[in-house]
Amino acid sequence: MTGLVILLVLIGQQTYEMEEIVVTATRYPLILRDVAVTTMIIEEDEINNLCPLEIGEVINAASGIEFKDYGTPGAIASVFIRGIPSNGTLVLLNGHPLNFVTNSMADLSFINLHAIKRIEIVKGPVSTLYGNNALGGVVNIITTQKSAKPEVLLKFIPSTTSFDTLLQSKTITLETALPLGASQFSLSGAYRTSVGFRSNSDLEQYNLQSSFEYHTKALRSTAHIAYSDKEYGVPGPMPIIDSIHTIPIFGDLSATSLYDREHDRIILGDINLQWNIFDYVTWHNTIYADRKLMQYHTKYSGWMGDTIIEDNDYLIHTVGFTTMLLSQFRDIDIIAGIDANYDTLETTRISEQSGDTTWNAGSYTVGGWLEIKKNFIDILTVAPSLRFDRNQEYGNFFSPAIGIIGILKSNLWLKSSIGKTYKAPTFNDLYWPNAGNSNLKPEHGWAYEIRLESTPVSRLFCAASFFMRNIEDRIFWLPDTSGLWYPQNVNYLSVIGCDTELQNKIVDCVDFAFDMTYLIAKQKNDEIIYDYYDWMADTGLTIIQEIERDAAFVPQFSVSSKINVHLPYNFNLHTSGYYLAERYNYYTNHTDSPNITMDKKILDCYLLLNSAISRVFMKYLTISIGVKNMLDTEYATQFGSFDDLDYPMPGRTIFAQLIVDY
Repeated sequence: MTGLVILLVLIGQQTYEMEEIVVTATRYPLILRDVAVTTMIIEEDEINNLCPLEIGEVINAASGIEFKDYGTPGAIASVFIRGIPSNGTLVLLNGHPLNFVTNSMADLSFINLHAIKRIEIVKGPVSTLYGNNALGGVVNIITTQKSAKPEVLLKFIPSTTSFDTLLQSKTITLETALPLGASQFSLSGAYRTSVGFRSNSDLEQYNLQSSFEYHTKALRSTAHIAYSDKEYGVPGPMPIIDSIHTIPIFGDLSATSLYDREHDRIILGDINLQWNIFDYVTWHNTIYADRKLMQYHTKYSGWMGDTIIEDNDYLIHTVGFTTMLLSQFRDIDIIAGIDANYDTLETTRISEQSGDTTWNAGSYTVGGWLEIKKNFIDILTVAPSLRFDRNQEYGNFFSPAIGIIGILKSNLWLKSSIGKTYKAPTFNDLYWPNAGNSNLKPEHGWAYEIRLESTPVSRLFCAASFFMRNIEDRIFWLPDTSGLWYPQNVNYLSVIGCDTELQNKIVDCVDFAFDMTYLIAKQKNDEIIYDYYDWMADTGLTIIQEIERDAAFVPQFSVSSKINVHLPYNFNLHTSGYYLAERYNYYTNHTDSPNITMDKKILDCYLLLNSAISRVFMKYLTISIGVKNMLDTEYATQFGSFDDLDYPMPGRTIFAQLIVDY
């Protein structure tokens, strides 16, 4: 609790106010200090100081946030918040929801990292505002900002893990902004290519995004469109090669598969209208639509040793709208809104061996919410809220919450929040052919938090949080009495933890940040301990028992830090570090069948150090050079199977960055 100690020691000295504006935690602009639920902001300057090659370097800089990917360029990338899995984290792009209806996850790898202007992360109960998928929190990635004059920004970023291939990966980005009176137009594009550092890990990716804004005193309208096209290799986990394990049939020494490929194309579009009806009443409206196509090609060995080649297509369409009325009068804010969306899924599997199959699904959800934020005598703010959602499949769900902010001193805030959260069953859970379960209920739970925030001296911010989370009726696939596997509401997860934040601009030329998180996570899962089946008699017995263990995938401890030093002659030194404790996963062991046990696999703890130095030349040109993973740490963030080396992350990486900003 380092941050808490520092906070208490320094209380009572000179202070300044936190005036940053956030929108994600409340769905309307509000000063950060007036937000009850824990909210973090990562500004553009902080992102640029990190000189990131992957979005994970930016996400991991925040306390309680863990970024996971499969190590190869373009691979699926996701976010855990305070131990809650990625399928319980709502991810937004400029307020546009990104989570897939197939598995509830959002893939951050398709976002153009170098177009990001700001990231807002909410780490508390927000299902009362957003409904589904906000079980663990919300990450809103913002790529637009106002420009006072025409701008052009060009970046070229080569990087490599081997001096034998100096241009192993290359990224080229171009951004333009053109203000025209009451309007503004912006356009950004990116091209990324990589040969990868493993077999079958190459990538080719295109990004294009544009936005248009028109604003007057009473009216503000915006429109966004984003397109991403990426084709990449899927090498699978790193195989073990020894006297027992041979080279995979369709792989080599560094890849389980040399043939698995994926091609993803995503289009997102939205139109937003904000009308200031009166000085204290604002009406917000949003219409959005997206199209997501994932095409996966695989080659593997069947039960009889035959080669199976399959092509799987997943096409998702979503349309939705939000209407929201905000009244801000004196010391009370009232916000009421309605969300509605309709999702469809079309899947096709083309297989020469088993024939072609298709299955389709569709579902609508309508939700309404109300929040009232009342300030009492300028030292206490109370914000109760309630949301009601209805889905055509799983029915109704209520999400109440309340946030309280108390001003203990002019430089010290005590915040607390309680809320009920939920995650709906996915389309895979509900509609999978011959196995989906239409009787599933949403996963749900309660989130509790108490938090101290302070700005005890000028240029210093510190905070400490204590929180508890639980998720009941977690969905897991288990067999029924007939041996058919299908999803059921059977598992449970609890997380208790604390985190601290410290941000300090020591002097004008040095700024420093330190974040730490500690988690105690437990799971209670229904596990098969005995499974016997007599094929001749067509009878069998399966015994399932609830067993408590340390939660899978959740690290107990994490630390991140960064320091930026502005040196003479326009040089800047940027250094960051990230430490993550070990994580567990569990695998069924059938060696003593019909008795079944569980094996535990560990991903080791790891420490990453990154550093870069940059210099500005002639005002418009910035050149940076640096090293990622300076210690050449061998690590993984995703598990494979029990008998492999998981998904290795890149080793020491040398990079350069050239920026022309005019």
